[in-house]
Order: sequence, then structure tokens, then C-alpha cells
Amino acid sequence: MQLYQTQSYDTTIASEQVLFKLWRSRQLPQRLIDLDRLTCGARVTAWQVAKATLPNASPKQQIEYFLKKVLATEATELINTCQVQAEIIMTGAIEEAATIAKILDDLQIPYVIGGSLASGIWGEMRYTQDIDLVADIQVIHISRLLQTLTPRFYISEEAIQEAIALGGSFNAIDNLTGWKIDIFVLTSDQFQQSRFERRKAINFGDQGLNLNFSTPEDMVLQKLLWQSQWELSPSQWRDILGILKLQGENLDFDYLRQWAEFLQVGDRLEQALAASGF
Repeated sequence: MQLYQTQSYDTTIASEQVLFKLWRSRQLPQRLIDLDRLTCGARVTAWQVAKATLPNASPKQQIEYFLKKVLATEATELINTCQVQAEIIMTGAIEEAATIAKILDDLQIPYVIGGSLASGIWGEMRYTQDIDLVADIQVIHISRLLQTLTPRFYISEEAIQEAIALGGSFNAIDNLTGWKIDIFVLTSDQFQQSRFERRKAINFGDQGLNLNFSTPEDMVLQKLLWQSQWELSPSQWRDILGILKLQGENLDFDYLRQWAEFLQVGDRLEQALAASGF
């Protein structure tokens, strides 16, 4: 069985435990603010690098350079489609997620935020290149969704229709901020339905907006499931350990183990638990 594994090779176990104790003392609304500041700061730095690297380039060229730095490499086509024409507005990931959440709430489309944003709320925070969420989008929603999102967001009607038909995903790019949002359509899959139903609302901002996040247990299971389907990256494994370490005994271990067995990732879950000190 794997022994305790620190988040970074140059961090001692004792030091890491102090860090996690400090992070654990932060209430959830404050963690949202912390993560928003972290992601916004990273993008501010990337924008400054873009302008310093290409001081004589056009704003469009600087923006393209910036987007290549902050978006995933496979987003080249989306970068070319993005219609940002002026200076990028700098926002954090939580503020951007709140913008999308407000739109979905107004359209009465239920959603849950997952990916690195959710794992950052429940575990160790890190920068994320995009915002992942699952939404219960139906064909009847397409017209109003397009009307509401455009022209601020780049979005493809054909991609939405295909995502609904195949149970896949589509992208939206914010032309004001350069954030990419990956929207997965809710399917009838048992685990995804359970994950969706268990979503937890966390308050963010002075306006009292509630953002719906996937629970820590479901984020661990989701990342282990990805690992069983594709190779799990070091950052994803670190996310899993971060959630387990930060949440500790607050986790529902019966739920974790039952679904891990159902999803056939039980052995990997036990490895992660051991590496997290359980």
C-alpha cells in the first residue's frame, strides 16, 4: 500500500499538515474569494507577459498570445474564433463562473460546477485553464440560451445540438475576458445523476449569489473515473489527494467506497486514501 505522499516533493509531511490546517480554517465563501483572486492574478501576469513580449504588436496579436498562454493547447480553433477586439477584462474563475451561473439560473437550467474549480474549493487551490460545468440543457433551451449568451460569448448552435444529441459537451468563450467554459450536457448515467443531485450551493459575492458545486466525494470519484478512461495527469492525482487531505473525516467514506466499487475504481481509491494518510 502506498505511504503518505506530500503534494510537492520539496514539502515535508509536518509542513504540509500545517498548511492544510491553515487552509481548513478558511470558510467556504472565503475560499471562493481566495480562488478567484489566485486565478485572476495568474491571468493578469499572463497579460503583462503578452504585452511585454510583443510590445509593438497589435492588440489582437497580444490577445492571441495571451489566450494561448491561459487556454489549453487544443483550443487553437476557439482562439481563432474569439472576437475579443480590445483590452482583456481581467476576472477570476469564480467571478466568471458566477456570470454563467446567473444566466443559467435566469433560464431555469440546473447546473453543477466541477473540474479544477470544484477540486480547488474542496482541496488544494491551483490555476485552471477553463471552467467545467454540467447543465441539464434540453432542446427547448437552445434558442434562449443563444440569445442570452451572444454576442458576449462565442458559442455554436450546432455544437449545442450535437452535445444534447450525443450526451457530450460544447464550449463558450467570453469575448470580454477570454475565459473558456466547457459545458457538459447532463446524461442519464447513474453516477452523473447522483453527482448532480448531490450538488452543494455555496454563497459568493455581496449580491448573495449561490454557486452549485460538485461535492468533494463526487470530485474524487469523477477524477478517478477519468483516470480509468484516460491517463491521469500528475495535477489530477494531486487534486484528488488535496481533497482527501483537506476534507479528512468530513468525507462520506461509505459513499466513496460504494461508488468506487460500482465505477470499478476501488483499488485506485484505496491507493489515494493511503497516500492521503487514511
